[in-house]
Order: sequence, then C-alpha cells, then structure tokens
Amino acid sequence: MQFLKFSLIRLVIFFVVFLPLVYFLRWPVFTAGLVGLVFAFALSYLFLNKMRLAASADVQQMFASRGPKKSKHDLDDEEAEDRFLDGNK
Repeated sequence: MQFLKFSLIRLVIFFVVFLPLVYFLRWPVFTAGLVGLVFAFALSYLFLNKMRLAASADVQQMFASRGPKKSKHDLDDEEAEDRFLDGNK
C-alpha cells in the first residue's frame, strides 16, 4: 500500500510542476516533462525518505513471496550436490 501512496504523491508533484509550465508558461512538453521529473524525484528524495523506504520494503516483500518454489526433487538434488562437493575438499 505504501508503494501506491508514494507513487501517487510523486505523480501529483510531477503534475503540479508540469501543468503550469505547459499551459501558463508555454514551455515545450518535453522540457516541462523533464523539469517535472527532476522536481518530483528531488522533492520525494529529500522529503519523503521514510515513505520511499517503506515503499521499497513493500515491493521487496511482494517479489519475495512470488519467488520460484523449489520442489522436493530440486532440494534433494541440491543436497546431493552439496555432499559431493564437500566430500571432494
């Protein structure tokens, strides 16, 4: 949940910078987008450190739970390889 909240806040910061540059100051879209990205990155890095770390932990936990599951055959095979390698030392 922290990941979505952090992403939404960064997106809001981006649009708060991007939209006035494009519509009021008539900057090119690419330039305004680049400036918006830099501002969103810098402000979130400086002021949202705890939220960024929590979002990172959420993503890490999500991918850790989806990791490849090893079957009993794979575990037995790894154990046999370990015994073989330890016996050759």
